[in-house]
Amino acid sequence: MKKFITVLCLFFALSIFLVACGSGEEKSNSEADTQEDVNVSATDETDEAENKQDEDAAQEEDQSALPEGVPADLPFPAEADLQVQSYDTAGHKQYVVGFSFSEEIDEVYKKFKEYADSNGYNIITEDNENNGFESMKESDAGPTTLGVTFSDMGSVKTGTVSFAIPLE
Repeated sequence: MKKFITVLCLFFALSIFLVACGSGEEKSNSEADTQEDVNVSATDETDEAENKQDEDAAQEEDQSALPEGVPADLPFPAEADLQVQSYDTAGHKQYVVGFSFSEEIDEVYKKFKEYADSNGYNIITEDNENNGFESMKESDAGPTTLGVTFSDMGSVKTGTVSFAIPLE
């Protein structure tokens, strides 16, 4: 009997909830069809404008893929589509660059490790099993860090490079 009362109370509460979420207005089919047609037309115009803005932004990104302050000689794979995010944290400007690539992870990892070694970065931690490292270089302005990680997700290989430079 307790289960029956509990189920009945839950059913009643759910019914009240569903009724409260509904709108008191009812529309006829012709009104709904007219509104839908108007919205579709407005959406088409908006989509065209957004597509034009996206194309313009893509052209700008192609001209300067990496922001100022990030070394342009970082050994990103040629076909990599770079996605750059930047943050101001603890007196540093941090850039995080994500990308996908088709080369072998070991080859790309070696290139980044050689870059770090040849540019004065001291590798602090290295994870050979997961193809990643963290490194740091001291300068007059303060420490600059470079972190690299790579992942093989089966159909796609991804990389993340984080680079932090001191704010002036």
